[in-house]
Amino acid sequence: MIDDPAEALDVLIEELRRQKASGVRHVSVSDASLVALKALAMGAASSPSPASSLRPPVAVLTAVGSKSAARVEAPAQLVIPPPPIFTIPPGTKAERMAALTALIHACVETRRHLAAKQNPVVGAGSLSAKVLFVGDAPTIEEVESGKPFVGASGDLLQRILAATAIPAEDIFLVNVMGWRPEPPTVFGKRPPTVKELAFNHPYLKAQIEIVRPQVIVALGGQAFEALVGSGVPITQARGQWREFAGIPLMATFHPNYLLHNPSATAKRTLWEDFLLVMEKLAVPITEKQRAFFTASK
Repeated sequence: MIDDPAEALDVLIEELRRQKASGVRHVSVSDASLVALKALAMGAASSPSPASSLRPPVAVLTAVGSKSAARVEAPAQLVIPPPPIFTIPPGTKAERMAALTALIHACVETRRHLAAKQNPVVGAGSLSAKVLFVGDAPTIEEVESGKPFVGASGDLLQRILAATAIPAEDIFLVNVMGWRPEPPTVFGKRPPTVKELAFNHPYLKAQIEIVRPQVIVALGGQAFEALVGSGVPITQARGQWREFAGIPLMATFHPNYLLHNPSATAKRTLWEDFLLVMEKLAVPITEKQRAFFTASK
């Protein structure tokens, strides 16, 4: 059971998105659940934060005949300008990344979505990395630090990477965008919109081009959508090699998935994807590593 309402909303939204992608158009909801959702929506509307006042709650509730039904709609979007067009001056990888970082920090649109004492989140790690991991939109902890993968999911990712034995000098971490999407409710979490991902895409692509890794790993549906844009849910996309800008790309679950579903089956599924990445990078794999999270372990 998830105690944090924000995490519960996250799980609900992701499940509804998954069902929508699989062809489900209507979801039945009990009267008791409908009352609870209405209370949540009314509470968010009656106590708006500066960010939440920009958008209505994500759940739009309707009654159909004698049956209760919930229709999930995207939040009303802020006006997001077209993606930026820019050129990074030539130089070393460090010089080019420094120029890009300065550009992102000076971006008016990026700054517009950040509160006081918050920072644009730019990638971190080795500029000579062999593998580049792309994660979700930043969390509140990440915009406060200006670094990707800060918090519980970042800690779990580091434990996974330690299990792979991929050296730190071969790893670069980045988010799909530089700011945290303003929440539609007081609980403060929502996935980025298509326009938000599109605006940030040139900055993400520039970081990938500077590092030029051998492999890209898209951690979660947001990252996969930002890089591939196929509309295929992560449950179907994972475990298959694709390409981004001529670089092999593997999609797998975000560490948050394991935080919500820490079963051995879920861990094994994600680990199998990491084994494929290790093989692509020619990282030696021991029999012990191959057997992680199997039924016999």
